[in-house]
Amino acid sequence: MGNKNGSYSHHDNGMRVVSPNLGTPGTEDRAGNADYLGNKIQTTKYTILSFLPKNLFEQFHRLANVYFLFIVLLNFVPQLQVFGKEVAMLPVLFVLLVTAIKDIYEDYRRYRMDKEVNNLICRVYSREERQFQ
Repeated sequence: MGNKNGSYSHHDNGMRVVSPNLGTPGTEDRAGNADYLGNKIQTTKYTILSFLPKNLFEQFHRLANVYFLFIVLLNFVPQLQVFGKEVAMLPVLFVLLVTAIKDIYEDYRRYRMDKEVNNLICRVYSREERQFQ
């Protein structure tokens, strides 16, 4: 039951036997184990496309950010304007920007740690020899 790389996955006496795919990376790389999920770890919260909407959504779940946004919007009403519209936006924009930069940095650190963990060499337990190989 192998593919051209010599990997196979079959059931023998009710147990699953798995051999690593030893070929070059590509679409056929997981052919022997196509029915099973991989074990790649991914703990990052964002992608390049999802960062802005997800981050703004998370930041405006904080009551303080919603309050300051409300104050900024009130400054756009001429009868309620206490100071300049632009000046009212500066604190909110500053907090949003600093928090976004912090979130980018933390997500990048998670990405690097995921990459490091995913490239570690694993030891496999052999029942016959009763030890890790």
